[in-house]
Amino acid sequence: MKYYFVFSDIHGNLKPLVDKLEEKGFDLENPEHILLSLGDNFDRGIENKDVLGFLKYFQKQNRLIMIRGNHDDFLLDFLKGTSDGVFNIKYNGLGNTLRELSDPKANTIERMRSSINQRYPWLIEFLESMIPKFELGKYEFIHAGYTFDHVNGWYIYNFADTPYFIKNFDPKDKTYVFGHFHVQPLNYYELGIESSEPFRKKGFIGIDGKTIITKKVNVLVFNEDGEEVIKY
Repeated sequence: MKYYFVFSDIHGNLKPLVDKLEEKGFDLENPEHILLSLGDNFDRGIENKDVLGFLKYFQKQNRLIMIRGNHDDFLLDFLKGTSDGVFNIKYNGLGNTLRELSDPKANTIERMRSSINQRYPWLIEFLESMIPKFELGKYEFIHAGYTFDHVNGWYIYNFADTPYFIKNFDPKDKTYVFGHFHVQPLNYYELGIESSEPFRKKGFIGIDGKTIITKKVNVLVFNEDGEEVIKY
């Protein structure tokens, strides 16, 4: 039976992810153990190159499913030249990723872009292969949630206002599993508790553990029948 190990928002922090996967019973050699990233794999941390290598390894084994987060878009837009990256370098930690992936001698934004694309000619395609959602039984896995406008109604958006999504979106008979927004404020303001554990409210599960600060990753496990496995 396949088991899906779900994580999100590691932001260039590989060791906390590996530690938590080991705790949850993830077997590096078991082809039935699948990684499911809910996005924001890069930026802010200092293990971005290692994170990329880790993800690529499991992609080659067909053991990786990737939901695209907004930070994954930051890197993709930079590499494609549709963004100069300056805002995200200054405010969102993109600079750490670019420094790790580019030639140390690259001393301008243009040279960093060229260097990364030469070093990792597969990276744009890798980022473009990320998907907006993955469904398993009653669960739908996304990055930030759904957003609403009067033209399109509700639609998936990887920069969605997650608290608004929780308060206004009707999950009906599904459960939405997401990252993007830290669980600590969700647990406090929605449930009145102080906790870094996954946020759980009927129809919603949030797992972003603010890894860049806490150095901890929340990992959930689901089997191929769409059942959450509390103790693997």
